[in-house]
Amino acid sequence: MYLAFFACWMIQLLIGITVRNPLTVVLFVCFYLLNKKADSYSYKLSNIKQIGIVISVILSGVFTFVFRKRVTAAFTSGIFKLLAVMILFVGTFSLCLIIYKYLISLLIKDKELKEVKENVKLTKIRERYYELIDSPKKVFILTFVLCLIGWLPYFLYEFPGIMTADSLVQFEQITGVRDYSNHHPVAHTLLIKLFHSIGRLFTADSSVAISFYTVFQELFFATCLATGVRKVRELLDAEGFILEVISILFFAFVPFNAVFAVTIWKDIPFAAITILLVCHVITMQKKSEAQIKDFVIMAVLGILFALFRSNAWYAFILWTPIFIYTFRKDLVKAIITMTAVIVTVALIKGPVMDSLGVGKPDFVESLSVPTAQIARVLVNDRKLTPKQQELIDNCIDTTYIHELYAPDYADNIKELVRAGNVEYLEAHKRDYLKLWIELGTTYFPDYLAAWYDLLGGYIYPDFAYSVGDIDGIMTNEMDLVWKPQIGGKIVVKSKEILIKLGDFIPIYGMMWSIGTYFWFLVVTLIICIRKKISHLESWLLLLMMGTLLIAAPNLEFRYAYSIVLIWPILIAKANGNKKL
Repeated sequence: MYLAFFACWMIQLLIGITVRNPLTVVLFVCFYLLNKKADSYSYKLSNIKQIGIVISVILSGVFTFVFRKRVTAAFTSGIFKLLAVMILFVGTFSLCLIIYKYLISLLIKDKELKEVKENVKLTKIRERYYELIDSPKKVFILTFVLCLIGWLPYFLYEFPGIMTADSLVQFEQITGVRDYSNHHPVAHTLLIKLFHSIGRLFTADSSVAISFYTVFQELFFATCLATGVRKVRELLDAEGFILEVISILFFAFVPFNAVFAVTIWKDIPFAAITILLVCHVITMQKKSEAQIKDFVIMAVLGILFALFRSNAWYAFILWTPIFIYTFRKDLVKAIITMTAVIVTVALIKGPVMDSLGVGKPDFVESLSVPTAQIARVLVNDRKLTPKQQELIDNCIDTTYIHELYAPDYADNIKELVRAGNVEYLEAHKRDYLKLWIELGTTYFPDYLAAWYDLLGGYIYPDFAYSVGDIDGIMTNEMDLVWKPQIGGKIVVKSKEILIKLGDFIPIYGMMWSIGTYFWFLVVTLIICIRKKISHLESWLLLLMMGTLLIAAPNLEFRYAYSIVLIWPILIAKANGNKKL
């Protein structure tokens, strides 16, 4: 496996593809299978392996000398330049050795198949692990504790928590500077207010007080992740050792999870709620007959799920018939449960928020994709009919549209619409719907390109965007300041390197891409269908992704973070022998 990994890494650096390119996975799998095939034989000639090592070292040295400048050209850091040269040498050595061993296996006839032996060391580790962690409850505790340990340095460095523009808007609402709005879920805003108010009982410093929410979020997040890993144990038992361990390490020590754990965004508690909902749905499907208690818990989680993200609300409504059909043996309970969720959320989002003066997202906010597509047609200077041009001129000023249009960011055009005549747009919705359809029919390639540039990264991994590369509290006028409790050059540089590794190491880098998790979802869903394993939760997640693909304003990892955290459960479900 190590030879395949370094050979893949070397080629990735040499040909200049990103670590998120699916080709890296293809290369790794091919090299792994090639090496496995070559290692399946033993030979009577004892010095064959030594000859291969010598040849590989010589070829690697020559190859490294020739191509050293090519692989270091993309890096400015001396450390990364040195690493690139080392990877070039080790990767070339690995590839040469794989090829040598495979050719020998083809050419030499005096050979025999090796007896496949179990990895003794891995077996001992697994046995010891299950002696210590012998129940789902202990898996939960281990995951919870390791997550808090892994996140602690980030909490201390980012104290009192990371706050971006969205976070500050919510803080302005809880302090009365700005009116409440459900643009950022008011349920989350009120949760921040609750823990900030508790913090103010202990300190007059608003910055320190907000850390009470950050601590709550970490504890809640760790609890939900631990619940997810516990579900992996319940689904696979001892068969899921490797998946279970990788899941724990992923949640506790992959940097973006730690960064998000201390970032005050709605996406984090929503992702945590999604894990609880998925785990509960799986638990309900395992039972021969779900109890009233199960449906009550489902209703509570459903309400939270729908309140913490607007697109989740729409996905939940579409998912409702699938849920009712799945639990048709408990038809009355299922209908009552889903009706309770939909009615409760509708009342909260409607009459309750209206009576409390909570603002709603404006109409333009839902037009990210259509406005981007029409803007693409205009930027490409396509021919319009007089009627089409009139509709556009009545809504926006197109003077600077070429400068404002950004293929990967819809907000510029939405702001242009808001600066125009929104009232006219809302009064003539049918006309603009017709305009959108007409332009889409005539200039479909422009529409498709606009959508792909804006949101294609949700389904294809090889898109460039930062993940977890945020720090501290944005400049503001509310006396909120970043107060790192640990610091210094070593701490800062360590965090920077840990984040950059996601763009440097192949295979691992795929974990920093939403597109990877989308295909985890699709493939595991197909496997469950083929194996006739119940997959109710996968349809909800797929509907969630669907709402992002038609309405997200841009490509952001956090928007699909709930999908990112579910992958161990999806794999466990697809690989389990238990018919759920």
